[in-house]
Amino acid sequence: MRHFQHTVTPDDTAAILGTGDLDVLATPRLVQWCESAAFQVCQKSVDDDHTTVGTMVKFEHVKGSPVGTEVTVHCAEPINDGRRLVCFVSVKDAEGDELGNGEVHRAVVDPERFMNRCRKLV
Repeated sequence: MRHFQHTVTPDDTAAILGTGDLDVLATPRLVQWCESAAFQVCQKSVDDDHTTVGTMVKFEHVKGSPVGTEVTVHCAEPINDGRRLVCFVSVKDAEGDELGNGEVHRAVVDPERFMNRCRKLV
C-alpha cells in the first residue's frame, strides 16, 4: 500500500472547477489524485518499455472537505486481471475519517503503438 498526501487548496474546490458552488474538495480533483496514485503504483509493475493508461474509475465520494484539509490517498498494489491492472484506493483526512473509496483500472500499453493509433484518429 502506498500513500500520497495532498492539501485542499482553493484551486481544488467544486466552485473553482465548476462542478458545484461550494468551497469544498471537488470530486473530480479527488478522482484525479486517486488516478495519479494508481499510475505511480502501476508503473512499478510494468516493463520499462511500457506504460499504463486509465480506462475506468469507480469512486464514491462520501464526505466533504474544506480548503486546508490534509488528505491521504491510499493505493493498494495493482491486481492483474489479465487485461488490465486494478488498484483499490481509499482516501482519508488527517483525523482518519474516510472521504472516499473505489478502484482505478489501467491498461498496459506500448507507448509508441498507442500514440500511433491515436494519431490515426485525428
